[in-house]
Amino acid sequence: MAVLVVSEYGQITCGEKFKPENRVVTESQHRALEKFSEEYKRRFKVTVFRHGPKRSLFAQNYVGVISLGQHQVEILPKIDKDLKLGDDVSQVRHNLARMISVAFDLDIYGDEESNVARHDDSILEIFIRLFCKKLWQCVRRGMVRRYVGCRENLPTLRGRLSITDQIRHNLARPDRLACIFDEFSDNNALNQALKAALRILIKAARSQRNLRDISELMFCFQDVDDVPPNAIDWVQAGTNRLSARYKPVLALARMFIERQSPDVVSGNGNGFSLLFDMNQLFELYVGAMAKRAFSRDDLKVSLQGPIRHLAHNSGGGLAFKLKPDIVASTQHGVAFIIDTKWKRLDEQFHRDGVSSGDMYQMFAYAKQYAAPKVFLLYPHHDKLGERQSRRAEYKLNMTEMNGMDQKICISSVDLRDLNTVKQQLRDLISFSVTT
Repeated sequence: MAVLVVSEYGQITCGEKFKPENRVVTESQHRALEKFSEEYKRRFKVTVFRHGPKRSLFAQNYVGVISLGQHQVEILPKIDKDLKLGDDVSQVRHNLARMISVAFDLDIYGDEESNVARHDDSILEIFIRLFCKKLWQCVRRGMVRRYVGCRENLPTLRGRLSITDQIRHNLARPDRLACIFDEFSDNNALNQALKAALRILIKAARSQRNLRDISELMFCFQDVDDVPPNAIDWVQAGTNRLSARYKPVLALARMFIERQSPDVVSGNGNGFSLLFDMNQLFELYVGAMAKRAFSRDDLKVSLQGPIRHLAHNSGGGLAFKLKPDIVASTQHGVAFIIDTKWKRLDEQFHRDGVSSGDMYQMFAYAKQYAAPKVFLLYPHHDKLGERQSRRAEYKLNMTEMNGMDQKICISSVDLRDLNTVKQQLRDLISFSVTT
């Protein structure tokens, strides 16, 4: 297996041979990526690749892995700088894996797992390896067994008799009884979900180590029914006190099952693609880290709300919904708002390239939520120089707030060392919480 690695907005060219080290794909692989992008846009209304000059393709803001038969195309986030050919991308993969784990509450990728990102495998292979490792740990402590409702025709009564089924099926069979009973079984919704994920991953994995682990795990689930991914009952599959150790692997299994992209590349049903919108991932990650950073009694952190509206229409109904990424409140009201933007600030442009539209949006937040401070938070990169808690600050011209000073602050967060993000967020707002 070979992995072609490209960063967001990076270029893939078309040539005679597959040369991942030069980001070159073959004619057939180029067509497959075009077809994939078209199908992805048809289904999800977003663009994964845009066409460039000389039959090149430019990745957009979706990161992850797309399978090309035995090879993979891996798109990594532009966290700091453009990836150059030959660059070591292990740290970028490591950071991406941790961001995904935190953003989607997987609780499966900690600091102790950083060594898995020191290989040449793609981010997909890393997550498959983590999934297998954690699932092995759970299975060795015992498969989850639960009481499952069963309906069977038996020669003797077990449980209770179903009168309806007896009349419908056994009217001419007095030697058979339509029984309804509970059976303590491995064949339950949780194990069915895990087996469905293994079925998907055995087609997606390219690493021999991962394929071996998946095959051996499949043997452990041999008595569990195969359930189509779209028929999984996630409510019934949920963990409880007795099966809490399965919560991380179940969350990761659900990610594999629900976030897989349309298989239009391989043509033989063995393709698999796993992509993440970096706008959403950045927002979810910062939101989750904000909850950790500000988890204190006098500060309540809400994500994606509370929802308010900017205006009323002519009929008196609410119009223009407002839904900030992060709202922090004290008992006296909103303390501050943080809104994330996965865009690169650029010192060459006026006001670092912050758009008027984004500022108008922050103005609406400040007014409708009576927020003293609203932060526009961007990813930091080297060209911005040394990171500062506030790159710029703008005082709003508003007189309705009883003399309250309201400000919009332009800030950035450095994602190269994720161990520092919590403290960066604390430093960001340390001056803005009022009681």
